[in-house]
Amino acid sequence: MHALIVLAHPEPGSFSAALAQTAVMALTTAGWTVDLDDLAREGFRRDVSREDFLPVPEGHVQVMYAQEAATVSNGYAPDVADQIARLQRADLLITVSPFWWFSISGLLKNWIDRVFANGVAYGPDPYNEGPLKGMRALAAFAVGGDAEMYGPSGSAGDIRALLNPLLHGTFGYCAMDVLEPFVVFEADGADASVRERALAQFAARLAGIAGEDPIRTEPLRQS
Repeated sequence: MHALIVLAHPEPGSFSAALAQTAVMALTTAGWTVDLDDLAREGFRRDVSREDFLPVPEGHVQVMYAQEAATVSNGYAPDVADQIARLQRADLLITVSPFWWFSISGLLKNWIDRVFANGVAYGPDPYNEGPLKGMRALAAFAVGGDAEMYGPSGSAGDIRALLNPLLHGTFGYCAMDVLEPFVVFEADGADASVRERALAQFAARLAGIAGEDPIRTEPLRQS
């Protein structure tokens, strides 16, 4: 079994980086092969552009259709093609990101925009079929606020609702097997024991991740 861990934080000393390194060690110990994709350290270019495609198209570029054509013709620029190949080799995708402004980091968002391409990550029957169907997807987050703040009645809103664009709108859309997200609250607080416990819990969970049942994701609806 092979895992791709995508770290989307600019600082190598961040808690997000510690989560990613913990995942590498835990999965390797459990017998997985692991690819750590540290986007910042690898110099991943963030913005979607016409430079993602070869040959570079002229005129107006509609990204979705340009991706569809590039998937058929193997017409991706080398950096995008490398990221796509690494994704396609995985049985398990783990994304590790800070939770900034109620969302994933911009680095992770741009990785998804460029790599979860039309024909690579999804096709004409979203949520039911797709090239990534059967791949397991786990999102890990470092959140600054406490659990009460992000609870069902919290001032910031329910964390599960806030994560729905990723869990349902991206992983679910691509027919992936979505796993319960791993969320660490108060991750940047003064209490180091919070982070230490979280790393131990993450390692313990990953030791048995191959047998974990997926969750059901659903669209948000007004009550």
